[in-house]
Amino acid sequence: MELLSLIIKSIQTHRDGIKKINDTIWSNPQLAWHETIAHDTICDFFDDLESDYTVHRHAYGIETSFLIQASTLADPPGLSLPQNDSSKIIVFNAEYDALPSMVPDPDSKPPQLKPAHACGHNLIASASIAAFIACWQALKSTKQPGTIRLLGTPAEESGGGKIRLLKASAYLNINACLMAHPLPLSQDASIKALAFTTTLASQGITAEFHGVDAHAGMAPWDGKNALDALVNSYVGISALRQQLKPTNRVSGIITNGGSAANVIPAYTRAKYGIRAETRKELDELRKKVRRCFEAGSEAAGCTVDVDDTHIAYWDMISNSHLCHGFTDRMNQFGIKTVYRIPEITDHPGAASDQGNVSHFCPAMQAACFIDSKGAVNHTPGFAEAAGTEDSFDRSLDCAKGLAAVGFDVLTDRMFGAAIKDGYMLDIARKAEVVTGDSGKEIPSGEEIDRLIRCHSHSVAHLLKPGMKKEEIMGVLMATDALF
Repeated sequence: MELLSLIIKSIQTHRDGIKKINDTIWSNPQLAWHETIAHDTICDFFDDLESDYTVHRHAYGIETSFLIQASTLADPPGLSLPQNDSSKIIVFNAEYDALPSMVPDPDSKPPQLKPAHACGHNLIASASIAAFIACWQALKSTKQPGTIRLLGTPAEESGGGKIRLLKASAYLNINACLMAHPLPLSQDASIKALAFTTTLASQGITAEFHGVDAHAGMAPWDGKNALDALVNSYVGISALRQQLKPTNRVSGIITNGGSAANVIPAYTRAKYGIRAETRKELDELRKKVRRCFEAGSEAAGCTVDVDDTHIAYWDMISNSHLCHGFTDRMNQFGIKTVYRIPEITDHPGAASDQGNVSHFCPAMQAACFIDSKGAVNHTPGFAEAAGTEDSFDRSLDCAKGLAAVGFDVLTDRMFGAAIKDGYMLDIARKAEVVTGDSGKEIPSGEEIDRLIRCHSHSVAHLLKPGMKKEEIMGVLMATDALF
């Protein structure tokens, strides 16, 4: 119980400072790769704390990423250097990017929409900051070897910040990656958190249509209407949904529909997002959507450039041992938490680049339930709820469980070994499924070497001597090098 009391005291001691960070991020929503206020506010906070914390601004070559580290080691690891074999490293992810065009901007004329934290990333940052500090103070009190990191992960909503960080070695040698994400209240409102969550695989697709402009009144027959090509594609994709699995998702917007009503558009552009249960299903869905773009363009006599090569977010592999540990610790704090809720765990709709991280190292992304008055993520109502005092307090409750299970990873050898074994088993199963879906067997050592050579610029530096075949497959999946 001494550990629980220490964590509670730590979070309470730093509550006001973390609340200021939370409110600053929520009140100043910034989009992917531009989260300068969040970056500076968090780094400034730790610069002003005791000297235990080493602050790396603009970490890994990313302007709005940071790495803050605390370690009991005399010679702690650098940004991407291997740790001492006798010690462990855990990382808490802090997200802080907002969503565009979510709420009215009262200062704009004519009225426009402005960004907002409609997915509650201010709460993710707050929970991870609180957990990081509390876990460090607990580890420091025991004087056991270990390193704890708070990693600033920008651009989750659009940009795959964690994938870029992963490729830059930010998750190299990590024993566990921990975070919690806000969701609306579950059917049982007394449940405060859910440990085991899943996500869909997802990918972005853009299509640019090229036609011939013409005067819409005097000689429309001289034109080739790129907007017709886009609309044909839009309708085709809408019809396609009838034949898609309930777990598939296709959504899109028109980002350029032409320049003037009296000109036949020669250029239009659409941006789509697709989601599926697995990376293999996602690839099949990608091909179907691409065919819709190509058919719509051909029907209008236009051409189309489809960019469907964006790196995909992989579906989440929650480490069961981490999730059970989180569940147990949360309930010890008196915070009602369940390991699994079938209607949420088994029927995901969200996607996250944390899915890629979970293929690279043991990871979890708990759900922190907030009272959003029925509003779901990515809506103005959820953005409003993310800024309330009650939601902030709920995020700090989740921080207690994250801090405690993080401490257990660092100090309990049997627990740490179980986490690693569970990760290896999960990756072996996933590798078998991924290769099986492709009609192949798990690649031989020779085939893996060939894959590594093909993607040497993105994966070679992430491989360690003595890695097992399954671990290498995990790296290839995490970096989306198999598709």
